[in-house]
Amino acid sequence: MYSGVVTRGNAGGGTVVGDVLVDAGIACPAAGSGSDAGVWVGVVDVGGLDDAGLDARLGLLGRALSRLEGFLAEAVAEKQRRCGSYDTAQAIRKGLRHSGQKAHRVMRDAEQLSEVPAARDALSQSRITSEHARILGGAAKAGPLDEELMVRAAETQTPEELRRTVRDHQDELAGDVDGKKRLARQQKARMATFCEQDDGMWRLYALFDPVTAQGIRAVLNKRTDMAWHQHTGTERLDARHRRADAIAELLTRTGGGETGDQPQTASVVIVADYDTVDRQLRRPRLSDGTRLPAEEFRRLACDAEVLTGIFDTDLQCLSLGRQRHPSPQLRATLIARDQGCIGCGKEPEWCVTHHIHHWEHGGPTQPDNLVLVCGDCHHKTHHRNWTVEHHPDTRRPYLRPPWQQPPTPPQRR
Repeated sequence: MYSGVVTRGNAGGGTVVGDVLVDAGIACPAAGSGSDAGVWVGVVDVGGLDDAGLDARLGLLGRALSRLEGFLAEAVAEKQRRCGSYDTAQAIRKGLRHSGQKAHRVMRDAEQLSEVPAARDALSQSRITSEHARILGGAAKAGPLDEELMVRAAETQTPEELRRTVRDHQDELAGDVDGKKRLARQQKARMATFCEQDDGMWRLYALFDPVTAQGIRAVLNKRTDMAWHQHTGTERLDARHRRADAIAELLTRTGGGETGDQPQTASVVIVADYDTVDRQLRRPRLSDGTRLPAEEFRRLACDAEVLTGIFDTDLQCLSLGRQRHPSPQLRATLIARDQGCIGCGKEPEWCVTHHIHHWEHGGPTQPDNLVLVCGDCHHKTHHRNWTVEHHPDTRRPYLRPPWQQPPTPPQRR
């Protein structure tokens, strides 16, 4: 590997103070070889560049950074193989002048890239960026991956596009057509930490599956936007401060609403195709294209305020249909009748309304088709085959587990 600072002529319209050659196993251009296989970064007065020259400069720096990160990952992985984690971390801290935390992050990235050698090679050749490489490395740990195919995709796609491509690719390889297995893994991996930092500030960090995250983001964005409208001019806070205030308010105020006692309302867009032959909704997905398992789609339809609509292929609205959420008067009727969750008796304020005959299948929003259930019991109806039954004597609704036979109605004489 050649790496050095040399004097060179004018480049890109600026004044060259020195050049740094970044490559492995090639003849040094400074020696007059004329090779263009390397990434040659000249020290340039960027103030003397026009817009096109500045764009070209950024592209050159990007290729150089990718190549260096590929070399770094290769060297760190080899050092760790020979000497172990402790000596490697010390070498990184000394050689790269990194903190201990940053050194361990570099080691994790290198270990991840060692699992995807094709991606590491593409990174070293500046064909992909470090962000592309990290996406592929993380995907390789999560499940099956055709690495060569995904590297070719990474060469032409943005990181955002690659994430969707890799996700769909892995679902296809795993036979997870509707993303049910992936969502289950993501839900299992949820986590949150809340810890104090050295300066006395507290850091909140959390991971959520995409379905839960969509709901959180919708509510958080709405509350953050409300804070913007409440102030004018110089009184307005930065978005990051308003978002922090919104999180604090939503977590600490009862009910998380504007008045402290009502839940926040926000919209999560879910798209599905309608099969006119079978009269069924197909391919449910979030607005960003994330596929939803059928069970999760039905759960969201029960919990949310849903307004059906018919759209053409360009998503132009052709028709809007019925709403499924019960009115306050109807909910009061259900509270008076059920007095809480029909499964466990939890208080009404912890309950949602559940359609016995699913709303998406034409079930009406009427008292005889609605019951109150808490979150846990609602999950049982959608994922554990618990069913709503009516007692043959009292006609009161209750939840029956799948292993229990329904009671036999009395014989008429």
